[in-house]
Amino acid sequence: MEEVKDVLALFDTVDKWRSYIELANMKTDLLNELKNRLITELKKIAEMHLDSAWTLYCDYNSICIKPSVTPLIEIIIQWHWWNTPWCRRGVCLWVDAKNTDSMSVFSRIREKKSLLPLQEYVENIQNHSWFPFVKKIPSKVFDVRDEIVSIDECLFKAKDKAEQLAYDLWHEVFEPFSSKEIAHIFEEIIK
Repeated sequence: MEEVKDVLALFDTVDKWRSYIELANMKTDLLNELKNRLITELKKIAEMHLDSAWTLYCDYNSICIKPSVTPLIEIIIQWHWWNTPWCRRGVCLWVDAKNTDSMSVFSRIREKKSLLPLQEYVENIQNHSWFPFVKKIPSKVFDVRDEIVSIDECLFKAKDKAEQLAYDLWHEVFEPFSSKEIAHIFEEIIK
């Protein structure tokens, strides 16, 4: 409670308070602008480097690549899951648990794990059947301290370094999966 009183003391004029309210009301728009900058740069990278066996999907909620032959599996950053303990600053291997036998798919992924770039991923099936493997994205990608997991703070790099953030994210998260061979392995796993 004392902290709130200290912060309120910063607003010693109506104009300062109004400015704060205006900025607070713009938070979603500001975050969407940062996401848009990142998405724009990721699309450029994908256009140059993503094999035709994969498709990039981006919106303000998520960024993913999925094999072109199946919509039932993907590598995804889904921003709203960053609020859960099992996906802090995370990227997930996603499996459509509604249209697949997710436990069977999970078992087949485990069998082929040595052929897939999942060495840094941890099993997550006990937390969520749709996201059987997750990995914490290294803090260096976002130029933040390791304990920072907030999307708001991680996306700040996109303000002035969107191209660099996109490249770092691509290299760390999507590039290891982006070959035709990996797409075919995922296709076999889903069959």
